[in-house]
Amino acid sequence: MNILVINSGSSSLKFKLFSEKLKVLMSGNAERIGLAGGFVDFQVGEKTERIDKDFSNTEIVLSVVLGKIEASGFSLEDIKKIGHRVVHGGEKFFEPIEVNPSVVTELEKLNELAMLHNPPNIAGIKGCLKLLPNAKNYAVFDTAFHQTIPVESYLYPLPLAFYQKYGIRKYGFHGISHEYVARQAAQNLKKDLSKLNLITCHLGSGCSITAIKNGKSIDTSMGLTPLEGLMMSSRCGDIDPAIPLFLIKKGLTPDQVDNAMNKESGFIGVCGFKDLRDVLSASGIKVEGYKSQINFTEEQKKYSKIALDMFIYRVRKYIASYYLALGGKVNAIVFTAGIGERSLPVRAMITKDLPFKTKFLVVPTNEELAIAEKIV
Repeated sequence: MNILVINSGSSSLKFKLFSEKLKVLMSGNAERIGLAGGFVDFQVGEKTERIDKDFSNTEIVLSVVLGKIEASGFSLEDIKKIGHRVVHGGEKFFEPIEVNPSVVTELEKLNELAMLHNPPNIAGIKGCLKLLPNAKNYAVFDTAFHQTIPVESYLYPLPLAFYQKYGIRKYGFHGISHEYVARQAAQNLKKDLSKLNLITCHLGSGCSITAIKNGKSIDTSMGLTPLEGLMMSSRCGDIDPAIPLFLIKKGLTPDQVDNAMNKESGFIGVCGFKDLRDVLSASGIKVEGYKSQINFTEEQKKYSKIALDMFIYRVRKYIASYYLALGGKVNAIVFTAGIGERSLPVRAMITKDLPFKTKFLVVPTNEELAIAEKIV
């Protein structure tokens, strides 16, 4: 029996094929779905290959991926289980669930809570149900790990009817990653996770921080949607909630404001660079193994430094607040994801002169393995 894990996004799709013993047999990453210049990178052992092809939708990508799996010597009939990352499970879905048409219908009702994420996640599920009808499909939810957050943390101070009628509350995201690195941190510390307090920092294109008490999430920076919390590559994170209303009154449409906050804010909004390596380079900080091709202007240098300082300040502020939420007892602060794992200068700035002592760990995340472990 082999297990296929799919992480389907709006313009990208990652996959890993695992054996029953969770050995990676093959992996790949498709980019620019629905755009010109599409491609899929495949890796089997040490061998890599790229297929250049424009993909109009997720199902076409999946058909190419499955074709390549078969051409690499793996039988599609051996794929008995398929795990899918689904960003938003709402209050209904806590555990991994086998997907059938009625479950898909229920998942689609949650689309309005995660318009950028859930529809492509569901597109991946539908594609696999069609192309591999004999395999069992399972949805694994990014929100599940945060179901232990207490009511005083997840409820917003809005009219209670908004929660009761529309489900407006904090759900939290990146839960698959936070749970995985928490378990890995416990192994590194050689302690039982249920006896550990951790602050896990998932810092990448999207960023979130979670407070973990006795192995369970008690608060996290993302909220109703993945927009709340930290400043990110293109997302604004926490802002005055009156700002969107102000902009709408100035003539912007709700869709324009939504697009601005999700795709035109964060690093790219402040300094014009989405890639943190360019932000660091423009700020005069050397990035090991990277040389930016940009000839930075003085204004770009100025605002890159400001953007970097904004990011560091907000991360430190969340860490400090979660230190208090955990009663001043933190066994370790854990860094993961692209920035958290790879950027020593950023980690150094975040942890510099913190007013409390704790261990700092760098733990590579592996969401695909975490999903496979839940459905094996």
